Amino acid sequence: MPKFFCEAVTKLLADPTFTKKHNDKMAPIAMMAFAEVVTENVIRPKRTGEFFDQLVLEVPPCLEACDNPHYHSIVGQRLLLVDWETSHGLQVPCPDATCTGHLQNDRTNCSKNKTLFPTCDLNGAPSWCIVMTMVCGCCRRRFNANNGEVLVNLPDYAADEHPVDSTCAFPNYASHLSRSTTEVFSSLMLTYGNGEMCSKLVHNAINRAHLRRLKSYLSRAKEKKTRAHVCIRKDGVHVKTYPPLGDTIRDMFDEASSSNTNPWRISDYDRHTRELQSVKCEGIFCQDHTFQLVKNYQKRVGAAAAWTCGTSTGEIAAVALVPSTKTEGKHSFSWCRTRPPGVLLNMLPGS
Repeated sequence: MPKFFCEAVTKLLADPTFTKKHNDKMAPIAMMAFAEVVTENVIRPKRTGEFFDQLVLEVPPCLEACDNPHYHSIVGQRLLLVDWETSHGLQVPCPDATCTGHLQNDRTNCSKNKTLFPTCDLNGAPSWCIVMTMVCGCCRRRFNANNGEVLVNLPDYAADEHPVDSTCAFPNYASHLSRSTTEVFSSLMLTYGNGEMCSKLVHNAINRAHLRRLKSYLSRAKEKKTRAHVCIRKDGVHVKTYPPLGDTIRDMFDEASSSNTNPWRISDYDRHTRELQSVKCEGIFCQDHTFQLVKNYQKRVGAAAAWTCGTSTGEIAAVALVPSTKTEGKHSFSWCRTRPPGVLLNMLPGS
């Protein structure tokens, strides 16, 4: 079967009509050809159980006669079929809390628009997803099978098969970050707030994967004493889409902190706010400015310092980002006297 995939992909890549049609897609042209072969020979004949491991089908290596550099460049990359009815036989309830209907399969992004959805990872090249679009039979709303609203309504054993956490599966971004990647970045973002460093880590993972793939391809040709074909350029056909930049990663984590697409249905922002609101300020309190906290916010916020109000127990009762350390008008203190303690502000203009 690996030989079949290799020959079928090589045949499609030799077709100028196919390459012209998919030349501007996000996925590499070889991955688009592999997805086309899988769709025609596996998904439509309903043979997914024979080839897919739950949601995943890895591009198999062909050790017999394949010397096509395009096919070799995608060996080991993962193609995901996010279709919960096909993979697990599930009827997904409508994410709308006021609706009692269930979602029904409509079509995939590969069958309609001939596109694949990327999931970036620190292990190397992105995983590419064939995503089912589903329609509620009651309210007629449409949802993608990889959205957080859908994932949070699935049983845990099924949702865990998808490599993206439900709180980070946003419908309005061009790519997702894998669960293992967001778990690593969550510690970095909390401590350093460095979105650019996180972005470079994912970019470098793709670069290193390409170098390993290049050495593997050339060493195989050397072993067989054959002339290697022209290798795939890193920023040409091998990489057609790039991981999110630093600002986008920061926006993703800000949105994830306010997302309630988790089993307990309360966002981290609301949970932390309630914890702060439980702090009491009785008798003695102190106020001060701190500057290290500002490094975790983007410069466009315009914060010069963080004004803090501490209690006699050493806890922080209130925090507000302020444009300066001046106390003219005492707006921050007035706000503190008129509001319950333990509230975290993003910005307090004119403080």
